[in-house]
Amino acid sequence: MLKGLYAAASGMATLQARQDVLANNIANVATPGFRRHIPVSLGFYDIFSGTLKSAAWFRSRSSAPGGGLKPVETWPDPAQGPLQTTSNPLDIALSGPGFLAVETPGGIRWTRNGHLSIDASGRLTTPDGYAVLSASGEYLDVRGGNINIAEDGSVTVDGKTAGKLRIDEFEHPERLVREGASLARIDTAAAGNTVKPATGTRVVQGALEASNVNLGQEIAGLMSGLRAYEANQKVVVAFDDSIGKLIDQVAMPR
Repeated sequence: MLKGLYAAASGMATLQARQDVLANNIANVATPGFRRHIPVSLGFYDIFSGTLKSAAWFRSRSSAPGGGLKPVETWPDPAQGPLQTTSNPLDIALSGPGFLAVETPGGIRWTRNGHLSIDASGRLTTPDGYAVLSASGEYLDVRGGNINIAEDGSVTVDGKTAGKLRIDEFEHPERLVREGASLARIDTAAAGNTVKPATGTRVVQGALEASNVNLGQEIAGLMSGLRAYEANQKVVVAFDDSIGKLIDQVAMPR
């Protein structure tokens, strides 16, 4: 009996984590370059030991102690967001798998949010004030009048070369760890995610990549998750009632 109770309880916890991911997707529907995240859950969670079993173990069993689901991680949806023309020369959209490298207090981070600006020092910066890096590792000084950014990321100001945007591509972009709404970093605990200069990414000046969140899809996911949560909740209540009746029968004077 307790196995069913544990399964329902772990299902509720997993659904709550899933709802949080979907809600965050909806909150960033208007964030340029945002990639929606997909929650991944794993069945047959060993709730007694609190450990995840190997894939071979899952294939060899049709059930597990406790049963239920366990939230494992979230995966970014790699689908390209639609490009929206802004006609602002400081707006850029990345068409392709690449990411723009920026300097933060925590080190180099990557973003697809190309809503750029110029700080007081004349540096090209992100909306959060982080300096955009050039391919040579320097900051881009764009003080002047006419700023032009070519498809390969080359930047010229009033016809003079200012540098080239550092745009990187990753062997496993799905392994990047998200920081905030727009930034990502390499997961140092996951080996093998090599970074290299972009070869399949095109820069579009005067445009922004919109979020790839489908609002209707995310809301539908929230509603289905809510119904599933309520169903698990009813199972917990039913088991609680059954256990209570069993205790009453055992404790009843004979």
